[in-house]
Amino acid sequence: MPMYQHRYSGTLPAGDQFVFSWHAVSLRSLEDAQAAAVAWLDVFWTQGDGFATKCTSGVTVTKVSTGLVLVATGQQQALAEDVIGQPGTAAGSSLPQEVALVVSLRTALANRRGRGRFYLPPLAASFTTTTGMVPTATIGHLNEQLTAAWDAYNTLVDFPVVYSRVNRATERITSFDIGNVYDIQTRRDNKVEQARFTAPMP
Repeated sequence: MPMYQHRYSGTLPAGDQFVFSWHAVSLRSLEDAQAAAVAWLDVFWTQGDGFATKCTSGVTVTKVSTGLVLVATGQQQALAEDVIGQPGTAAGSSLPQEVALVVSLRTALANRRGRGRFYLPPLAASFTTTTGMVPTATIGHLNEQLTAAWDAYNTLVDFPVVYSRVNRATERITSFDIGNVYDIQTRRDNKVEQARFTAPMP
């Protein structure tokens, strides 16, 4: 059965880029798998309390792509992509662009090779508690949107998986979770020029 990697990429407020992705095993054609990936984003990003309401306009998804990947080698064989424009809609300032919310993926395999994750773009600064954590209500909204997005994606023969590059094998995802502690993706500020402000030693 074909395996696809769905990638979502875009721009960040300070000028760098983000990419997050997840894998699926599917009987869909490449074109249909790509259409399903775009539909997944539409539900997760724009509908209800979707991710767009949690990030500022400086966070914009600009491309959705789907790669046909050989399970046995991990090599991409074919690619489909769509250029889009889906900006965030939250007001105010953004959290630093290397600050990320992590979606952890779980399978029935109870070891590291049975787990996966991806890093979402930074939220608006207003979506933090007084102690700098992720608000419980925010996690609840995003879990609901991810559930709705994957519910529309999943069929009996099309479903998300964790792919082990060590075992060259897939495991079906049985659950996912979001923690209330922000994580860091340092490579998301590689292209940001840093200005330094010097003060004399008194």
